[in-house]
Amino acid sequence: MSGLLLELDSIAKSFGGIAALKPVQLKLRAGEVLGLVGENGAGKSTLIKILSGVERPDSGQILWNGHAVAFESPFQALEAGIATIHQELAYFGRLSVAENLMMGDPWPRYRWGGVNWKDLHREAKTRLNRCGLNIPTHRLFNELSSAQKQEIAIARALSRKSRLLILDEPTASLSEPEVERLFSQLNKLRRQGVSILYVSHRLDEILELTDRVAVLRDGELVASYSTNSVDLNRIVKDMVGRPLDQVFPRNRASEIGSPMLELRGVSRSPFFYDISFKAHAGEIVGLAGLVGAGRSGLARAIYGLYPIESGKMCLLGREWRPRSPCEAVRSGLVYLPEERKRQGFVLDHSVRDSISIGFSDLITKCGLIPRRLEDSRVEAACRRFSIRTSSIRQPIRTLSGGNQQKCLLARWLDRDPAVIVLDEPTRGVDIGAKAEIHALIDQLAGQGKAVLLISSDLPEVLGMSDRILVMHRGRVSDELRGERMTQENVIMAASGMCAK
Repeated sequence: MSGLLLELDSIAKSFGGIAALKPVQLKLRAGEVLGLVGENGAGKSTLIKILSGVERPDSGQILWNGHAVAFESPFQALEAGIATIHQELAYFGRLSVAENLMMGDPWPRYRWGGVNWKDLHREAKTRLNRCGLNIPTHRLFNELSSAQKQEIAIARALSRKSRLLILDEPTASLSEPEVERLFSQLNKLRRQGVSILYVSHRLDEILELTDRVAVLRDGELVASYSTNSVDLNRIVKDMVGRPLDQVFPRNRASEIGSPMLELRGVSRSPFFYDISFKAHAGEIVGLAGLVGAGRSGLARAIYGLYPIESGKMCLLGREWRPRSPCEAVRSGLVYLPEERKRQGFVLDHSVRDSISIGFSDLITKCGLIPRRLEDSRVEAACRRFSIRTSSIRQPIRTLSGGNQQKCLLARWLDRDPAVIVLDEPTRGVDIGAKAEIHALIDQLAGQGKAVLLISSDLPEVLGMSDRILVMHRGRVSDELRGERMTQENVIMAASGMCAK
Protein backbone atom coordinates (compact mmCIF):
# COMPACT_ATOMS: atom_id res chain seq x y z
CA MET A 1 0.00 0.00 0.00
CA SER A 2 1.09 3.54 -0.80
CA GLY A 3 0.85 6.80 1.12
CA LEU A 4 -2.01 8.45 2.92
CA LEU A 5 -4.98 9.25 0.64
CA LEU A 6 -7.71 10.37 3.05
CA GLU A 7 -7.66 11.70 6.60
CA LEU A 8 -10.62 12.78 8.73
CA ASP A 9 -9.44 15.17 11.41
CA SER A 10 -11.98 15.56 14.25
CA ILE A 11 -15.03 15.42 11.96
CA ALA A 12 -18.29 16.06 13.88
CA LYS A 13 -21.92 16.40 12.83
CA SER A 14 -25.20 16.98 14.70
CA PHE A 15 -28.84 17.00 13.63
CA GLY A 16 -31.37 18.88 15.73
CA GLY A 17 -28.98 19.04 18.66
CA ILE A 18 -28.32 15.29 18.61
CA ALA A 19 -24.74 14.27 17.82
CA ALA A 20 -24.65 11.86 14.88
CA LEU A 21 -20.84 11.97 14.74
CA LYS A 22 -18.62 12.96 17.63
CA PRO A 23 -15.09 14.12 16.64
CA VAL A 24 -13.83 11.26 14.48
CA GLN A 25 -10.21 10.63 13.48
CA LEU A 26 -9.80 8.24 10.56
CA LYS A 27 -7.11 7.51 7.95
CA LEU A 28 -7.16 5.58 4.68
CA ARG A 29 -4.17 4.73 2.49
CA ALA A 30 -4.06 4.27 -1.27
CA GLY A 31 -4.91 0.69 -2.22
CA GLU A 32 -6.30 -0.10 1.24
CA VAL A 33 -9.67 -1.72 1.95
CA LEU A 34 -11.11 -0.33 5.18
CA GLY A 35 -14.17 -1.99 6.70
CA LEU A 36 -16.55 0.35 8.50
CA VAL A 37 -18.92 -1.39 10.93
CA GLY A 38 -21.40 -0.40 13.62
CA GLU A 39 -25.01 -0.84 14.63
CA ASN A 40 -27.77 1.10 12.89
CA GLY A 41 -27.59 4.65 14.23
CA ALA A 42 -23.86 4.40 14.96
CA GLY A 43 -23.03 7.17 12.45
CA LYS A 44 -21.96 5.19 9.38
CA SER A 45 -24.48 6.81 7.02
CA THR A 46 -23.60 10.30 8.26
CA LEU A 47 -19.92 9.64 7.66
CA ILE A 48 -20.64 8.39 4.14
CA LYS A 49 -22.77 11.46 3.38
CA ILE A 50 -19.99 13.79 4.53
CA LEU A 51 -17.38 12.03 2.40
CA SER A 52 -19.67 12.00 -0.65
CA GLY A 53 -20.59 15.70 -0.38
CA VAL A 54 -24.22 15.25 0.66
CA GLU A 55 -23.65 16.77 4.12
CA ARG A 56 -21.15 19.30 5.45
CA PRO A 57 -19.41 18.59 8.79
CA ASP A 58 -20.11 20.98 11.66
CA SER A 59 -16.45 20.95 12.61
CA GLY A 60 -13.22 19.23 11.73
CA GLN A 61 -11.35 18.87 8.47
CA ILE A 62 -11.18 16.46 5.53
CA LEU A 63 -7.68 16.04 4.11
CA TRP A 64 -7.69 14.56 0.61
CA ASN A 65 -4.29 13.69 -0.81
CA GLY A 66 -2.71 15.92 1.83
CA HIS A 67 -4.89 18.97 1.09
CA ALA A 68 -7.87 20.29 3.04
CA VAL A 69 -11.12 20.01 1.05
CA ALA A 70 -14.75 20.99 1.63
CA PHE A 71 -17.23 19.32 -0.72
CA GLU A 72 -20.28 21.47 -1.46
CA SER A 73 -22.05 18.75 -3.45
CA PRO A 74 -21.79 15.08 -4.49
CA PHE A 75 -20.56 16.29 -7.88
CA GLN A 76 -17.54 17.97 -6.26
CA ALA A 77 -16.69 14.80 -4.34
CA LEU A 78 -16.99 12.78 -7.54
CA GLU A 79 -14.79 15.22 -9.42
CA ALA A 80 -12.17 14.91 -6.67
CA GLY A 81 -12.16 11.13 -7.08
CA ILE A 82 -14.59 9.87 -4.41
CA ALA A 83 -17.39 7.67 -5.75
CA THR A 84 -20.18 6.31 -3.54
CA ILE A 85 -22.32 3.30 -4.42
CA HIS A 86 -25.31 3.18 -2.12
CA GLN A 87 -27.20 0.10 -0.96
CA GLU A 88 -30.23 1.16 -3.01
CA LEU A 89 -28.77 1.97 -6.41
CA ALA A 90 -29.99 5.01 -8.32
CA TYR A 91 -30.65 4.18 -11.96
CA PHE A 92 -33.11 4.59 -14.83
CA GLY A 93 -34.70 1.20 -15.31
CA ARG A 94 -36.25 1.91 -18.72
CA LEU A 95 -33.01 3.23 -20.19
CA SER A 96 -30.23 1.07 -21.63
CA VAL A 97 -27.02 -0.04 -19.96
CA ALA A 98 -25.09 2.44 -22.10
CA GLU A 99 -27.33 5.37 -21.15
CA ASN A 100 -27.07 4.57 -17.44
CA LEU A 101 -23.32 4.06 -17.63
CA MET A 102 -22.76 7.38 -19.42
CA MET A 103 -25.22 9.37 -17.31
CA GLY A 104 -23.65 12.62 -16.11
CA ASP A 105 -20.90 12.55 -18.78
CA PRO A 106 -20.91 14.43 -22.11
CA TRP A 107 -22.51 12.21 -24.77
CA PRO A 108 -21.02 12.03 -28.27
CA ARG A 109 -23.09 14.13 -30.66
CA TYR A 110 -23.31 15.04 -34.31
CA ARG A 111 -22.64 18.63 -35.40
CA TRP A 112 -26.37 19.33 -35.54
CA GLY A 113 -26.75 18.31 -31.85
CA GLY A 114 -28.27 14.84 -32.08
CA VAL A 115 -26.84 11.96 -30.02
CA ASN A 116 -24.39 9.72 -31.86
CA TRP A 117 -25.81 6.45 -30.52
CA LYS A 118 -23.23 4.29 -32.25
CA ASP A 119 -20.35 6.13 -30.55
CA LEU A 120 -22.24 6.20 -27.24
CA HIS A 121 -22.56 2.41 -27.19
CA ARG A 122 -18.97 2.00 -28.37
CA GLU A 123 -17.68 4.14 -25.48
CA ALA A 124 -19.91 2.29 -23.00
CA LYS A 125 -18.59 -1.05 -24.24
CA THR A 126 -15.01 0.19 -23.87
CA ARG A 127 -15.65 1.20 -20.26
CA LEU A 128 -17.24 -2.16 -19.46
CA ASN A 129 -14.35 -4.03 -21.10
CA ARG A 130 -11.86 -2.14 -18.92
CA CYS A 131 -13.61 -3.66 -15.89
CA GLY A 132 -13.75 -7.12 -17.45
CA LEU A 133 -17.54 -6.96 -17.94
CA ASN A 134 -19.33 -8.45 -20.91
CA ILE A 135 -22.83 -6.97 -20.62
CA PRO A 136 -24.76 -5.96 -23.79
CA THR A 137 -24.99 -2.18 -23.78
CA HIS A 138 -28.42 -2.14 -25.49
CA ARG A 139 -30.14 -4.12 -22.69
CA LEU A 140 -32.58 -2.27 -20.48
CA PHE A 141 -31.21 -1.72 -16.99
CA ASN A 142 -34.32 -3.29 -15.44
CA GLU A 143 -33.46 -6.58 -17.14
CA LEU A 144 -30.14 -6.96 -15.30
CA SER A 145 -29.49 -9.00 -12.18
CA SER A 146 -28.64 -7.25 -8.91
CA ALA A 147 -24.98 -8.23 -9.34
CA GLN A 148 -24.82 -6.79 -12.87
CA LYS A 149 -26.35 -3.50 -11.70
CA GLN A 150 -23.74 -3.36 -8.94
CA GLU A 151 -20.93 -4.03 -11.43
CA ILE A 152 -22.12 -1.29 -13.77
CA ALA A 153 -22.27 1.17 -10.85
CA ILE A 154 -18.64 0.32 -10.09
CA ALA A 155 -17.68 0.64 -13.76
CA ARG A 156 -19.34 4.07 -13.90
CA ALA A 157 -17.39 5.18 -10.81
CA LEU A 158 -14.07 3.92 -12.18
CA SER A 159 -14.64 5.55 -15.57
CA ARG A 160 -14.37 8.85 -13.73
CA LYS A 161 -10.95 7.75 -12.45
CA SER A 162 -12.18 7.49 -8.87
CA ARG A 163 -9.45 6.86 -6.31
CA LEU A 164 -11.80 6.04 -3.42
CA LEU A 165 -14.78 3.75 -3.79
CA ILE A 166 -17.36 3.80 -0.97
CA LEU A 167 -19.60 0.73 -0.94
CA ASP A 168 -22.65 0.75 1.36
CA GLU A 169 -24.05 -2.77 1.99
CA PRO A 170 -23.12 -3.89 -1.55
CA THR A 171 -24.07 -7.56 -1.05
CA ALA A 172 -27.49 -7.09 0.59
CA SER A 173 -29.33 -8.52 -2.43
CA LEU A 174 -26.60 -10.70 -3.96
CA SER A 175 -26.33 -14.49 -3.99
CA GLU A 176 -23.14 -16.26 -2.84
CA PRO A 177 -21.67 -16.68 -6.37
CA GLU A 178 -22.42 -13.00 -7.08
CA VAL A 179 -20.68 -11.99 -3.85
CA GLU A 180 -17.60 -13.97 -4.89
CA ARG A 181 -17.60 -12.20 -8.26
CA LEU A 182 -17.88 -8.81 -6.57
CA PHE A 183 -14.99 -9.62 -4.21
CA SER A 184 -12.85 -10.69 -7.17
CA GLN A 185 -13.53 -7.32 -8.80
CA LEU A 186 -12.74 -5.39 -5.61
CA ASN A 187 -9.47 -7.26 -5.08
CA LYS A 188 -8.49 -6.38 -8.64
CA LEU A 189 -9.19 -2.70 -7.91
CA ARG A 190 -7.13 -2.88 -4.72
CA ARG A 191 -4.15 -4.15 -6.72
CA GLN A 192 -4.60 -1.18 -9.07
CA GLY A 193 -4.27 1.23 -6.13
CA VAL A 194 -7.95 2.09 -5.67
CA SER A 195 -8.92 2.58 -2.01
CA ILE A 196 -12.18 1.08 -0.79
CA LEU A 197 -14.36 1.99 2.19
CA TYR A 198 -16.52 -1.10 2.68
CA VAL A 199 -19.59 -0.68 4.89
CA SER A 200 -21.45 -3.86 5.79
CA HIS A 201 -23.41 -5.62 8.53
CA ARG A 202 -22.04 -8.95 7.28
CA LEU A 203 -19.00 -9.37 9.48
CA ASP A 204 -17.81 -12.52 7.67
CA GLU A 205 -17.33 -10.35 4.57
CA ILE A 206 -15.47 -7.72 6.60
CA LEU A 207 -13.04 -10.37 7.89
CA GLU A 208 -12.53 -11.84 4.43
CA LEU A 209 -12.06 -8.68 2.35
CA THR A 210 -10.62 -5.84 4.39
CA ASP A 211 -7.13 -4.80 5.52
CA ARG A 212 -8.34 -2.81 8.52
CA VAL A 213 -11.60 -2.43 10.46
CA ALA A 214 -12.98 0.77 12.01
CA VAL A 215 -15.83 0.46 14.52
CA LEU A 216 -18.37 3.21 15.18
CA ARG A 217 -20.64 3.20 18.22
CA ASP A 218 -23.02 6.03 19.13
CA GLY A 219 -21.21 8.39 16.76
CA GLU A 220 -17.75 7.66 18.14
CA LEU A 221 -14.85 5.76 16.61
CA VAL A 222 -14.32 3.26 19.41
CA ALA A 223 -11.78 0.96 17.74
CA SER A 224 -9.57 0.61 14.69
CA TYR A 225 -7.33 -2.39 14.05
CA SER A 226 -5.73 -4.59 11.45
CA THR A 227 -8.19 -7.25 10.26
CA ASN A 228 -5.74 -10.12 10.66
CA SER A 229 -5.28 -9.25 14.35
CA VAL A 230 -8.95 -9.55 15.42
CA ASP A 231 -11.76 -12.08 15.43
CA LEU A 232 -15.54 -11.89 15.15
CA ASN A 233 -16.14 -11.76 18.91
CA ARG A 234 -13.88 -8.73 19.37
CA ILE A 235 -15.61 -6.79 16.57
CA VAL A 236 -19.07 -7.64 17.91
CA LYS A 237 -18.12 -6.59 21.45
CA ASP A 238 -16.79 -3.24 20.18
CA MET A 239 -19.92 -2.66 18.09
CA VAL A 240 -22.55 -3.30 20.75
CA GLY A 241 -20.53 -2.34 23.83
CA ARG A 242 -21.03 -5.72 25.48
CA PRO A 243 -20.12 -9.35 24.79
CA LEU A 244 -22.56 -11.06 22.45
CA ASP A 245 -22.38 -14.68 23.53
CA GLN A 246 -25.12 -15.98 21.32
CA VAL A 247 -25.80 -14.61 17.88
CA PHE A 248 -27.82 -17.75 17.15
CA PRO A 249 -29.45 -18.69 20.48
CA ARG A 250 -31.06 -22.08 21.04
CA ASN A 251 -33.05 -22.08 24.24
CA ARG A 252 -36.10 -23.92 22.91
CA ALA A 253 -36.89 -27.52 23.76
CA SER A 254 -35.67 -30.14 21.31
CA GLU A 255 -39.07 -31.88 21.10
CA ILE A 256 -41.29 -31.10 18.13
CA GLY A 257 -45.04 -31.51 17.92
CA SER A 258 -47.55 -32.38 15.24
CA PRO A 259 -47.41 -31.02 11.68
CA MET A 260 -48.72 -27.44 11.45
CA LEU A 261 -48.05 -26.94 7.73
CA GLU A 262 -47.79 -29.67 5.11
CA LEU A 263 -47.14 -29.51 1.37
CA ARG A 264 -47.56 -32.49 -0.96
CA GLY A 265 -46.35 -32.21 -4.55
CA VAL A 266 -47.11 -28.48 -4.76
CA SER A 267 -46.26 -26.74 -8.06
CA ARG A 268 -46.64 -23.30 -9.62
CA SER A 269 -44.81 -22.79 -12.92
CA PRO A 270 -42.32 -21.20 -13.43
CA PHE A 271 -41.53 -20.64 -9.73
CA PHE A 272 -41.47 -24.08 -8.08
CA TYR A 273 -42.29 -27.71 -8.83
CA ASP A 274 -43.32 -30.77 -6.82
CA ILE A 275 -42.54 -29.36 -3.35
CA SER A 276 -43.27 -31.66 -0.41
CA PHE A 277 -42.40 -31.08 3.26
CA LYS A 278 -43.87 -30.73 6.77
CA ALA A 279 -43.24 -28.00 9.34
CA HIS A 280 -44.01 -29.14 12.89
CA ALA A 281 -44.94 -27.28 16.04
CA GLY A 282 -41.80 -26.09 17.84
CA GLU A 283 -39.64 -26.48 14.72
CA ILE A 284 -37.64 -24.03 12.61
CA VAL A 285 -37.35 -25.27 9.03
CA GLY A 286 -34.70 -23.44 7.02
CA LEU A 287 -35.21 -22.84 3.31
CA ALA A 288 -31.94 -22.15 1.49
CA GLY A 289 -30.94 -21.68 -2.13
CA LEU A 290 -29.57 -19.17 -4.61
CA VAL A 291 -31.47 -16.03 -5.60
CA GLY A 292 -34.16 -17.12 -8.07
CA ALA A 293 -34.34 -20.70 -6.80
CA GLY A 294 -38.04 -20.33 -6.02
CA ARG A 295 -38.00 -19.83 -2.25
CA SER A 296 -39.86 -16.51 -2.14
CA GLY A 297 -42.36 -17.66 -4.75
CA LEU A 298 -43.15 -20.69 -2.62
CA ALA A 299 -43.62 -18.51 0.48
CA ARG A 300 -46.01 -16.20 -1.36
CA ALA A 301 -48.09 -19.10 -2.60
CA ILE A 302 -48.35 -20.55 0.93
CA TYR A 303 -49.53 -17.10 2.06
CA GLY A 304 -52.19 -16.91 -0.64
CA LEU A 305 -50.69 -14.18 -2.83
CA TYR A 306 -51.29 -16.46 -5.82
CA PRO A 307 -52.80 -19.94 -6.23
CA ILE A 308 -50.90 -23.19 -6.68
CA GLU A 309 -51.49 -25.11 -9.92
CA SER A 310 -51.23 -28.63 -8.52
CA GLY A 311 -50.58 -30.52 -5.32
CA LYS A 312 -52.09 -30.18 -1.86
CA MET A 313 -51.44 -28.04 1.21
CA CYS A 314 -52.64 -28.59 4.77
CA LEU A 315 -52.70 -26.03 7.61
CA LEU A 316 -53.29 -27.19 11.20
CA GLY A 317 -54.44 -30.57 9.92
CA ARG A 318 -56.97 -29.21 7.42
CA GLU A 319 -56.70 -28.87 3.66
CA TRP A 320 -55.34 -25.43 2.85
CA ARG A 321 -55.88 -23.51 -0.39
CA PRO A 322 -55.93 -19.81 0.56
CA ARG A 323 -57.69 -17.39 -1.75
CA SER A 324 -56.01 -14.30 -0.26
CA PRO A 325 -53.49 -13.20 2.37
CA CYS A 326 -56.41 -12.03 4.56
CA GLU A 327 -57.66 -15.61 4.68
CA ALA A 328 -54.16 -16.82 5.61
CA VAL A 329 -53.85 -14.31 8.45
CA ARG A 330 -57.26 -15.16 9.88
CA SER A 331 -56.42 -18.87 9.71
CA GLY A 332 -53.23 -18.46 11.76
CA LEU A 333 -50.49 -18.10 9.12
CA VAL A 334 -48.46 -14.90 8.70
CA TYR A 335 -45.70 -13.89 6.28
CA LEU A 336 -42.89 -11.33 6.49
CA PRO A 337 -41.71 -10.35 2.97
CA GLU A 338 -38.07 -10.10 1.95
CA GLU A 339 -38.21 -6.39 0.97
CA ARG A 340 -39.75 -4.60 3.93
CA LYS A 341 -39.65 -1.11 2.38
CA ARG A 342 -41.28 -2.11 -0.91
CA GLN A 343 -43.50 -5.00 0.17
CA GLY A 344 -44.10 -4.45 3.88
CA PHE A 345 -44.71 -0.75 4.51
CA VAL A 346 -46.15 2.50 3.26
CA LEU A 347 -43.10 4.46 4.33
CA ASP A 348 -44.96 7.68 5.15
CA HIS A 349 -47.30 5.87 7.54
CA SER A 350 -46.68 6.17 11.27
CA VAL A 351 -45.32 3.41 13.49
CA ARG A 352 -48.82 3.09 14.97
CA ASP A 353 -50.53 2.59 11.61
CA SER A 354 -47.79 0.26 10.38
CA ILE A 355 -48.21 -2.08 13.36
CA SER A 356 -51.95 -1.84 14.06
CA ILE A 357 -52.91 -2.80 10.52
CA GLY A 358 -52.04 -6.36 11.54
CA PHE A 359 -54.62 -6.58 14.34
CA SER A 360 -57.12 -3.79 13.62
CA ASP A 361 -59.80 -6.30 12.59
CA LEU A 362 -59.59 -7.86 16.07
CA ILE A 363 -60.47 -4.62 17.87
CA THR A 364 -62.91 -3.02 15.41
CA LYS A 365 -66.34 -2.19 16.87
CA CYS A 366 -69.23 -1.24 14.60
CA GLY A 367 -66.74 -0.54 11.82
CA LEU A 368 -64.64 1.83 13.97
CA ILE A 369 -61.22 1.33 15.57
CA PRO A 370 -61.05 2.55 19.22
CA ARG A 371 -58.07 4.88 19.06
CA ARG A 372 -57.17 4.55 22.74
CA LEU A 373 -57.13 0.74 22.58
CA GLU A 374 -55.14 0.84 19.33
CA ASP A 375 -52.51 3.16 20.87
CA SER A 376 -52.29 1.00 23.97
CA ARG A 377 -51.69 -2.21 21.99
CA VAL A 378 -49.09 -0.56 19.73
CA GLU A 379 -47.21 0.91 22.70
CA ALA A 380 -47.22 -2.50 24.39
CA ALA A 381 -45.88 -4.07 21.16
CA CYS A 382 -43.09 -1.49 21.01
CA ARG A 383 -42.05 -2.41 24.55
CA ARG A 384 -42.33 -6.15 23.92
CA PHE A 385 -40.21 -6.05 20.77
CA SER A 386 -37.80 -3.32 21.98
CA ILE A 387 -38.69 -0.99 19.10
CA ARG A 388 -36.75 2.24 19.49
CA THR A 389 -38.98 5.14 18.48
CA SER A 390 -39.52 8.63 19.87
CA SER A 391 -43.28 8.27 19.37
CA ILE A 392 -45.73 5.81 17.82
CA ARG A 393 -46.64 8.71 15.50
CA GLN A 394 -43.10 8.78 14.08
CA PRO A 395 -43.01 7.93 10.33
CA ILE A 396 -41.86 4.34 9.78
CA ARG A 397 -39.31 5.47 7.15
CA THR A 398 -37.31 7.32 9.83
CA LEU A 399 -36.61 4.14 11.81
CA SER A 400 -33.46 2.06 11.39
CA GLY A 401 -33.65 -1.17 9.40
CA GLY A 402 -33.63 -3.29 12.53
CA ASN A 403 -36.47 -1.35 14.14
CA GLN A 404 -38.50 -1.47 10.92
CA GLN A 405 -38.10 -5.24 10.85
CA LYS A 406 -39.21 -5.50 14.47
CA CYS A 407 -42.30 -3.42 13.57
CA LEU A 408 -43.18 -6.01 10.93
CA LEU A 409 -42.80 -8.78 13.51
CA ALA A 410 -44.92 -6.84 15.99
CA ARG A 411 -47.62 -6.32 13.37
CA TRP A 412 -48.26 -10.04 12.93
CA LEU A 413 -47.13 -11.67 16.15
CA ASP A 414 -49.69 -9.72 18.17
CA ARG A 415 -52.24 -12.07 16.55
CA ASP A 416 -50.54 -15.13 18.07
CA PRO A 417 -50.23 -17.05 14.76
CA ALA A 418 -49.52 -20.78 14.58
CA VAL A 419 -47.30 -20.72 11.47
CA ILE A 420 -44.79 -17.95 10.69
CA VAL A 421 -43.09 -17.61 7.30
CA LEU A 422 -40.01 -15.35 7.46
CA ASP A 423 -38.32 -14.26 4.22
CA GLU A 424 -34.85 -12.76 4.86
CA PRO A 425 -35.82 -11.57 8.38
CA THR A 426 -32.46 -9.93 9.18
CA ARG A 427 -31.40 -8.55 5.80
CA GLY A 428 -29.77 -5.14 6.20
CA VAL A 429 -29.96 -5.00 10.01
CA ASP A 430 -27.04 -4.63 12.41
CA ILE A 431 -25.59 -7.39 14.56
CA GLY A 432 -27.38 -6.24 17.72
CA ALA A 433 -30.82 -6.16 16.09
CA LYS A 434 -30.03 -9.44 14.35
CA ALA A 435 -29.35 -11.13 17.68
CA GLU A 436 -32.63 -9.77 19.09
CA ILE A 437 -34.59 -11.09 16.08
CA HIS A 438 -32.86 -14.47 16.32
CA ALA A 439 -33.75 -14.70 20.02
CA LEU A 440 -37.36 -13.87 19.17
CA ILE A 441 -37.51 -16.56 16.47
CA ASP A 442 -36.10 -19.10 18.91
CA GLN A 443 -38.69 -18.01 21.48
CA LEU A 444 -41.53 -18.43 18.96
CA ALA A 445 -40.46 -21.99 18.19
CA GLY A 446 -40.20 -22.62 21.93
CA GLN A 447 -43.85 -21.53 22.25
CA GLY A 448 -44.89 -24.25 19.80
CA LYS A 449 -45.05 -22.19 16.61
CA ALA A 450 -43.91 -23.63 13.30
CA VAL A 451 -41.38 -21.33 11.62
CA LEU A 452 -40.34 -21.44 7.95
CA LEU A 453 -37.08 -19.44 7.74
CA ILE A 454 -35.92 -18.31 4.28
CA SER A 455 -32.43 -16.82 4.34
CA SER A 456 -29.49 -16.21 2.01
CA ASP A 457 -27.26 -15.74 5.07
CA LEU A 458 -25.66 -19.17 5.44
CA PRO A 459 -24.53 -18.77 9.09
CA GLU A 460 -28.07 -17.66 9.94
CA VAL A 461 -29.91 -20.53 8.26
CA LEU A 462 -27.41 -23.04 9.66
CA GLY A 463 -27.39 -21.59 13.15
CA MET A 464 -31.16 -21.20 13.56
CA SER A 465 -32.68 -24.18 11.73
CA ASP A 466 -33.54 -27.65 13.01
CA ARG A 467 -33.25 -28.89 9.42
CA ILE A 468 -32.71 -27.25 6.04
CA LEU A 469 -34.48 -27.71 2.72
CA VAL A 470 -32.27 -26.55 -0.16
CA MET A 471 -33.90 -25.41 -3.40
CA HIS A 472 -32.38 -25.43 -6.88
CA ARG A 473 -34.26 -24.19 -9.95
CA GLY A 474 -37.64 -24.48 -8.30
CA ARG A 475 -37.20 -27.91 -6.73
CA VAL A 476 -36.00 -29.20 -3.36
CA SER A 477 -32.59 -30.62 -4.21
CA ASP A 478 -31.72 -31.88 -0.71
CA GLU A 479 -32.83 -31.96 2.91
CA LEU A 480 -30.03 -31.52 5.44
CA ARG A 481 -30.11 -32.62 9.07
CA GLY A 482 -27.63 -33.01 11.90
CA GLU A 483 -24.00 -33.31 10.82
CA ARG A 484 -24.93 -32.82 7.16
CA MET A 485 -25.94 -29.22 7.91
CA THR A 486 -22.73 -27.52 6.72
CA GLN A 487 -22.03 -24.52 4.50
CA GLU A 488 -20.37 -26.78 1.94
CA ASN A 489 -23.41 -29.04 1.66
CA VAL A 490 -25.82 -26.10 1.39
CA ILE A 491 -23.76 -24.51 -1.38
CA MET A 492 -23.42 -27.76 -3.30
CA ALA A 493 -27.15 -28.55 -3.09
CA ALA A 494 -28.06 -24.96 -4.03
CA SER A 495 -25.83 -25.31 -7.11
CA GLY A 496 -27.56 -28.53 -8.14
CA MET A 497 -24.73 -30.81 -7.08
CA CYS A 498 -25.14 -33.82 -4.81
CA ALA A 499 -24.19 -32.93 -1.22
CA LYS A 500 -22.26 -35.39 0.92
